[in-house]
Parts: sequence; structure tokens; C-alpha cells
Amino acid sequence: YATASIAFLSFIVWAHHMFTVGIPLIGELFFMYATMLIAVPTGVKVFNWVTTMFRGSMTFETPMLFSVAFVVLFTIGGFSGLMLSIAPADFQYHDTYFVVAHFHYVLVPGAIFAIFAACYYWLPKWTGHMYDETLAKVHFWLSFIGMNLTFFPMHF
Repeated sequence: YATASIAFLSFIVWAHHMFTVGIPLIGELFFMYATMLIAVPTGVKVFNWVTTMFRGSMTFETPMLFSVAFVVLFTIGGFSGLMLSIAPADFQYHDTYFVVAHFHYVLVPGAIFAIFAACYYWLPKWTGHMYDETLAKVHFWLSFIGMNLTFFPMHF
């Protein structure tokens, strides 16, 4: 239900990118509240991910490192997105690096980190050849630290 809600709401929040173009106040309010509402099913998904890991017998090989980093970084991006959903605040954030940071904290972990996690998990199963775990962890830490060094300061 959370995934279906996110999919449905995603189709009706498009104008949150246009708060500063002069749309009528009622339009701003509708898109502001709809954008805020999308945080509820997204929060449910994040809660599901975290509780799935909670008290589990996790091991921190490379796929799990990328997966945990995905959850943490995507959540940071979600919180900044909630700040951007408030129309009056968005007028202040418009055309700033804060928006760029939000965008990259949602998209980079949401796409790149999740894809790396899947590749590191599935490719050895598909190919029959195990990757070098040390090199893979170096890849993870360089990606994680590099991403944060690049985009976190943009919040300020």
C-alpha cells in the first residue's frame, strides 16, 4: 500500500517544482499539502527497511554496506525534501545549493547506491565469480565519503 500510495501521489505533486512561478495560492496549498502527504508512505517504507534490519544477524559485506548507506542517505534527502515542500520556505530555498543537495541525496543513493548493492549481491551468483571484497569495500568507502564531501556542504 505504501508503494502504491507513493506511485499515486507522485503523479499529483509535479507542481511542487513550480512554487515560485506565480501559481494561485490555492494551487500552491494543494501541491504543498500533497507533497507533504507523500512523506507518510515514504516514512512507512523507510520504517520497513530499518525494522527489517533491526535485530537481524546482519553481516557487513559490500552489498549490505551499500544498502545501509542507501537508507541513511535517502532519509537525509527525504528530510530536506520535506523542508522544500513548504511553499513559503521554498521561495527562500529556490535556486540554491540546498535544492541541489536534496536532489542528489535522493537520487544518488536511491539509484546508484541501490544499483551497486544489487550488482555486488547478484553478479557473483550470476557469473560464478566472486569479487575482491577488499576492493569492493574501498569502492564503497570512496563512494560514500566522496558523495557526502561533495553534497553535504551544499545544505549550508
